[in-house]
Amino acid sequence: MSTSLKTLGGVFVLALSLLAADSPFVGTWKQSPTKSKMEDSGLGSTRLVRIEQDGAGLKISVEATLQGQPNNFTYQATLDNKPTKVTGTPGFDEIWTMRADDHTITASGRKAGAVVFTDRRVVSGNGKTLTIFRSGTNAEGKPFKATMVFDRQ
Repeated sequence: MSTSLKTLGGVFVLALSLLAADSPFVGTWKQSPTKSKMEDSGLGSTRLVRIEQDGAGLKISVEATLQGQPNNFTYQATLDNKPTKVTGTPGFDEIWTMRADDHTITASGRKAGAVVFTDRRVVSGNGKTLTIFRSGTNAEGKPFKATMVFDRQ
């Protein structure tokens, strides 16, 4: 085997191992109410977010409360900016997710085809904090901005 083929093979193996490496998003995250700013968002409160590696994407499970009622849901974050169905929450029924870089994911949630929020989700360099910067429209149709801060468990 030629040296260039061996080098190409080594680069291919390295690229595959990097793709298979766990995302810094993977883990269990608990929302910090004191660090989060969600006034007038109508988002309720999120207790836990569990993120698991799922092939090239992520499986996200959310335990939340909306208007005093459980609002738990799960979805696949494909990270390829293609729509994924979401069930179990009245706020949105589809989500588009895209990896911006190793520590940043962008997302947009839609309800009946209309965009109801856009996110920038960032894991800190030390991997201990997940911050979601959200802009959207609440249930009354009013625009809002929210910052949700989560600590790794």
